[in-house]
Amino acid sequence: MESDGRSAICRCSTGGSTTSTMTPSGPQARYGCRPKWPSLQTQHPRRTGWRLKMKVRDGWTTRVRTLLSHDQCRPLTAAVLWLIVSLFDSGTSRSETAGETATEAAKPPPSAARLVGHWPLAEDTRDVVGTLPGKPTNVTFGRTAGSAKAAAIFNGRDSVITIPAGAALQLGTRDFSLTAWVKCDVPLRNTLGDLVSQFDPAARRGFNLHLSGSSPAYSSMSDTRHVHFGIDDGYLGPAEDCGKPWPSNSLITCLIVFDGELYCGIADADRTEDKARVFRYAGGKRWIDCGRLGNDPNHHSVQAMVVHDGKLYAGTGIYDWVQAMDQLPGKPPAAPTRVFVYAGETSWRDLGQVGFGSRVLCMGSFQGELFAGMDVIGKGHAYKFDGTKWIDCGAPDGRNFECFLPFGGKLYAATHGNVFEYEGGTSWRSIGAEPHGITQIHSMQVAGGRMLLGTWPQGYVLRYDGENKWTKLGRVGLPPGPQQCNEINDLTVYNGKLYAGVIPKAELYRYEKEGEWTLLGSLANRSDWAADNLATWLRLTCLTTFQGRLFAATGACQGRALDAPVDPSMGRVFAYQAGQVVSSEHDIGGAWTHIAAVRQGRTLKLYVNGTRVTTSQLRAGPLFNLTNDRPLLVGFGAQHYFSGAIADLRLYQGALGTDAVREVLGQR
Repeated sequence: MESDGRSAICRCSTGGSTTSTMTPSGPQARYGCRPKWPSLQTQHPRRTGWRLKMKVRDGWTTRVRTLLSHDQCRPLTAAVLWLIVSLFDSGTSRSETAGETATEAAKPPPSAARLVGHWPLAEDTRDVVGTLPGKPTNVTFGRTAGSAKAAAIFNGRDSVITIPAGAALQLGTRDFSLTAWVKCDVPLRNTLGDLVSQFDPAARRGFNLHLSGSSPAYSSMSDTRHVHFGIDDGYLGPAEDCGKPWPSNSLITCLIVFDGELYCGIADADRTEDKARVFRYAGGKRWIDCGRLGNDPNHHSVQAMVVHDGKLYAGTGIYDWVQAMDQLPGKPPAAPTRVFVYAGETSWRDLGQVGFGSRVLCMGSFQGELFAGMDVIGKGHAYKFDGTKWIDCGAPDGRNFECFLPFGGKLYAATHGNVFEYEGGTSWRSIGAEPHGITQIHSMQVAGGRMLLGTWPQGYVLRYDGENKWTKLGRVGLPPGPQQCNEINDLTVYNGKLYAGVIPKAELYRYEKEGEWTLLGSLANRSDWAADNLATWLRLTCLTTFQGRLFAATGACQGRALDAPVDPSMGRVFAYQAGQVVSSEHDIGGAWTHIAAVRQGRTLKLYVNGTRVTTSQLRAGPLFNLTNDRPLLVGFGAQHYFSGAIADLRLYQGALGTDAVREVLGQR
């Protein structure tokens, strides 16, 4: 039996072991296309001329022994063996009845992996094989566009199915498998959400299966739907140094995942031709140069990045706001703002000038349209791209246009101190004006289904409670005192927890509960650091998840090349591992997609449409114990409510192999 567990899953065996005939699992051209895999095949241990085929009749799996061509001369033997197998199976099979509906259970492929929960989700939330019924909240059932079968439909605002904790959900250290059909809403009108979770955030124990779209610092979540499956038992590994993309750069502006790769932008370099460059991570401490944004010498920085409609976009600027605002004697201001789209290798295609700013502070994807926000030099305007030109969307208050956030079907934005809802055209409605005395907003995120802000100068994380009400979730950075200089540059959800990157000491924090944050460390240093000297402050500029880890980037406060020689920790990328996570960084789009998440011993496996796309290995030490008293949530978790449809959700005790995953895929 192969070590990755690809064998056919058998209900039971009284003598001898089974050996598997495997189907190679090559990459899919598009995950959205449902593959037509061959039937599950397993050789009999004593007669290699026999094979076991799994067939589905009226919603239940049955076994049929099929003769190969060279066995045609042994019909009597075949009949006897078939009778023996049938009699043996009768003790473990459920009887079939005529007129079974789509909501009744499909018998799982026979296996050491035992089906303990099956929720077809076609017309209700019943568990049709066990005792784990779900309670739906604002979930509807019906057919989605282009679908022949019904599913549970989640609105992305408050839809959730709650399955109370029970014995079958006490996963402990055992193997388990989770499978489901998923259809995401497109185009993107909401922050991506969680599919299935059972996680205790206080103990950091349990599992999370969710969708993630890389969110690079100030810019909004990209419209790429990546699948992440994580488990945890309170584990946090040490920071891993992932290198410095460019030696004379002191600040990483963005970290973003595109088409299965991690990219970053830099703020400055000591030579003009090296400025405004993008790099791709090549593993270890290696980074590959992906080219410069144009050739204007007064574009120093890759200021903003986002993935939209399957393409990678980047906006220009000068990260040092003093020079960008033409306040640095003897230095020219930034050239007018432009946006570029990646054309592969080291090429970037110019999409033209955007407004009249000096920095494209943020970019966003919403409802199929690409947005860009300008700084105060550009009068704080927002623009959207119609494919040929940039259309003015107005200026909420004329201040720096800092962030975009798709949330609950609407587009939100933050200026330097205020929060707005986009109403179309050039109209913006205020939903928060410098709440709790903050004066700047530098990040927007969604966690627990609520909108969050990362602010300056106190270092408050604020939660939106509706009707212009904002609640403090705590303070990070330096303690209260005469010098208030805490700025939250990024907020990101990773494996069930919320993380924050903070000025002035490049600190990484983890959210525990309201008012409580845990400092995980400072990732940059400089010997001349002083709280009252802005030029010595350090940033943790951006956070993103990639290949099962949390990546964080550092920077000098102003992002100048002249700061780079002070300390090599600036302009560097680090990675943390919390628990164990496996992830696929390819967009699953809006088509029906079959997802299978498997824990087998120390290995996590992730399958998309029957293809095993990635695995991860647990670090040395004991296995994670996932048992907790939390309910199983469908359509909600640490990040947000899911927007889309889910069907045929199954939970197995035991690890499904590749052939078994494909068999389950074919049963709906």
